[in-house]
Amino acid sequence: MKFNVASLLKEHTGAIREFDLDEEVLLDGGRRRLAGHVRFDRTRDGVLVRAHLSGEAAGECSRCLRPLTFRVPVDLEEEYIPTVDIDTGARVRAPVGDEEAYRIDARHMLDLAPAVRDYWAMAVPMAPRCAEDCGGICPQCGGDAGAGHLCAGDDGDPRWAALRGVRL
Repeated sequence: MKFNVASLLKEHTGAIREFDLDEEVLLDGGRRRLAGHVRFDRTRDGVLVRAHLSGEAAGECSRCLRPLTFRVPVDLEEEYIPTVDIDTGARVRAPVGDEEAYRIDARHMLDLAPAVRDYWAMAVPMAPRCAEDCGGICPQCGGDAGAGHLCAGDDGDPRWAALRGVRL
């Protein structure tokens, strides 16, 4: 996911490059295919990257623990700052407040992979579900607690039996 942006850095502010992307990227310890559209806009200080990508992740439902595969949309918008001036070769410092900005290396290569990894981590749901109405698992028997589930399991501690009839 590296792009040579030397020609874009030599152009005027507002110049644009657009690419369709379909690549494998190392994410979450494995290779995942990401596809989508990337747009580079020349700014005064560097290159603004806007990417709309998506890929698939595998996991398990946070309620019923069934395996599932789900799409992860990655919408990225970051400004990359060059490390060297394209015309003079002099070192370029990041603008004040942007010391943690993504950088374009000395060979004018813009690497999207670190930003994609960061945005992927934020886009993956913390508790994915197989369905919005997933009933999860029954706390009594461990079976599927979907619609119509009636558990014939234990009624609980008999010392609390008097409270079962209380309605709030």
